[in-house]
Amino acid sequence: MVNILMRPVFTTLVFMMICVSGVAAEEYSIITGGTVMGRSFDVPKYGAAGDLNLITEMAFFFKTLEIFNLQHMQGETFTGYRMPLRLQYHPRHDLTIELGVLLGHDFGDRDRLNESAPLARLVYEPTPGLFILGGTLIPTHWIHDSFHDDVQKFRTDVEQGFQLRADQNWLKNDTWLNWRVREETVDAEEFEIGMSNQFRLLDDTVRLDTQFMWTHAGGQISTSGRIEQNLIYLAGFSVGTRKPLGWDACEELRLGYSWLYSRDENDHAGLVKGYGRAYSAHVDFRVLQHFIIRGFGEIYDGDGFYTTLGDPLYQLDKYNQLGTNLLFNVGGDHLFIEAGFVNQYTDDVSNLTYQVSMVWGDGFKLASIKN
Repeated sequence: MVNILMRPVFTTLVFMMICVSGVAAEEYSIITGGTVMGRSFDVPKYGAAGDLNLITEMAFFFKTLEIFNLQHMQGETFTGYRMPLRLQYHPRHDLTIELGVLLGHDFGDRDRLNESAPLARLVYEPTPGLFILGGTLIPTHWIHDSFHDDVQKFRTDVEQGFQLRADQNWLKNDTWLNWRVREETVDAEEFEIGMSNQFRLLDDTVRLDTQFMWTHAGGQISTSGRIEQNLIYLAGFSVGTRKPLGWDACEELRLGYSWLYSRDENDHAGLVKGYGRAYSAHVDFRVLQHFIIRGFGEIYDGDGFYTTLGDPLYQLDKYNQLGTNLLFNVGGDHLFIEAGFVNQYTDDVSNLTYQVSMVWGDGFKLASIKN
C-alpha cells in the first residue's frame, strides 16, 4: 500500500531533483559513526565492563565553499585532519570514562600542530540508548545547518560542558550546553544551548522534528557591556519509505518540511524577528554492498532570519540547492571515504561546495581490570 502511495511522490522527487538548482542545507557529511565527521545520536563504545581500551580515530577532510557575489558572505576552504586519541575504561556496564587528547593540523599552515586540547569525558548510560555526558562533548550534532553549521568543528578545537543523547528506535535526541568562553573583566562569557528531538513513528515512515538553540554572550562582571543573544526554533516533519516501488537498489526516499523562527537582539539594536521555510528531499541508492549514493535537494525561502552559529546562507530570502554525496563504507564499518558536491543558486548567482573526507576509527583492548 505504501509503495502505491509513494509512486506519485517518487515521480515528483525525480522531477524536482532534475529541475531544481541549488544551496547549503545538506552539504554536511553523511557519515554517522565516530566523533569527528558527520552527524550522530549515539556514543561510540568499545568492549565490556572492566575493559580498558585504546580508541584511535583519524579524520582527514577537505571542504571548500565557493561563494561569489553575495553581499557580506565569502567563500572559505577547510582542509586538514582531526585526531582524537583516548583511553576508554568501563568501571561497570553503564559507566564509561575517557581520557585523551585531540590533535589536529590545518594543511597549509606553518604550525606543525594547530590543535592540541585535552579530552576528558564521563558517560552514564542509565538505560540502553540513553547517554548522559559531562566534560568533552561529542560535536557531531544532529541539528539543522541553519542552527549549527557543520564547519564549526573545523574552526574550534573541542566543545566542553554537558550533553544528553538518545539513540532509540522511536526517539533520537541531542541536547548540549557548550561553554565556549569564560567571563573575565573584559571578555564576556559565551555559551550555547542546543536541543534536537526526532520522533520516528509508524515504523520510521514519519519523522517529527523539534529543535532549539540559544546562543548567548554577556555576563555580570565583564566591563565590555556586550550583550548578545540569538534564539532559533524549528518544527518540521518528513515522510519516507525504504525500497520504494519495490526497487531493491533504492535504500530510502524521504520528503521533508521545516519551519524556522529566529529572535535576535544585542546591545546595539533592538529585538529582530525572522522566519524561514525549507522543503527538502533526498534519495539513497546502494550501488554496491559498501557504496551508497545520496541525491538531495532543498528549496528555501525566508524573511529576516538570523543565525549566529548556523550557515549564513539561511539568512538570504531565497535559495535552492541540488547535490550528491558518495559514501564508501569499507573495513568492517571502520573506514569511510566520502565525496560530495552541492550546487547553490540564489539571487541569480550560482555557487558550489565540494567536500572529500577519509575517516578511520577502531578500539583496541589493552587490559581487563577487575573491581
